[in-house]
Amino acid sequence: MDDLCVRTLSIRELTLLPKLFKYKDTEKMIKENTENIENKTIDIFGLFKNGRLIGELRVKYKSEDENEAVCGKRAYLFAFRIHRNFQGKGYGKYLLQSVITSLSDRGYSEFTVGVEDDNERAIHIYRNFGFDKMICRKQEEYEGYRYEYNLYLKTD
Repeated sequence: MDDLCVRTLSIRELTLLPKLFKYKDTEKMIKENTENIENKTIDIFGLFKNGRLIGELRVKYKSEDENEAVCGKRAYLFAFRIHRNFQGKGYGKYLLQSVITSLSDRGYSEFTVGVEDDNERAIHIYRNFGFDKMICRKQEEYEGYRYEYNLYLKTD
């Protein structure tokens, strides 16, 4: 995995994200994420292979819901995506481990993830990383889609 690099995306790199997820309104997504990055409420970690973005994992540092995130202690990991051509090769595990290590180095000791009931691949990966305590059930809407999921906690 020598040809891999994990780093936070700059605001100007947000235009790369539609390569990983088909947004209904790309401009709105860029505006929202720009505001959140500028406000330091999120970071978007990108996984690059030979300079090409192949994965992302977003981190929320501040939330009105303390189940999700508590600044300096608990980070919420979301929008975990690996380009379909690169799935099943360990890249997702590499990205997840890299982000958790980076956040741990910055003092975070708790991590949460939201997982829909039918996403068996994600549930398996997260359990292997120690996300085994379900702390609540959540609902949200994004781009007209309604999501219902369990929020899992991992502590270091």
